[in-house]
Amino acid sequence: MTNSRRIRPAADVAVGYAADQAGHGIAYAAVGSGNATAVVRLSFTTPASPVLEGLDFGYAAIAAVGAHLRARGFARVRLRIGDARVAADLSGAGAPPKALAMAYVKARCILRALGSVRLEAVESVDVRDLAARAQAEVRLHAAA
Repeated sequence: MTNSRRIRPAADVAVGYAADQAGHGIAYAAVGSGNATAVVRLSFTTPASPVLEGLDFGYAAIAAVGAHLRARGFARVRLRIGDARVAADLSGAGAPPKALAMAYVKARCILRALGSVRLEAVESVDVRDLAARAQAEVRLHAAA
């Protein structure tokens, strides 16, 4: 009798995102697994509120990236983003605003479904480049 256990892959993921005032956003994720890194483009939509200072966009972007990673079978994930408050909130260390309660629960559920997730706020070149790419695309669509 063989004991075969399916090993689900791990990933190191840098995430950059942006959205317009209507809440239509784009997230770019550089998914590194093993020797390869693939950049994926994901869209998301969320009700936007200027009072939330972009937290709504961060929660929606992380939920979109998490759902993508789960669909691809990843179980151990390190997510690196540029917003320290989004990272703290979704890691359970922050205090999300009541207006984002449902978005917070949705994002946390998606992240928990992955298995082991570490969410970090970093100021790295790859995260900044992905965010700049997303911002440029959002501006391009707004101008069109």
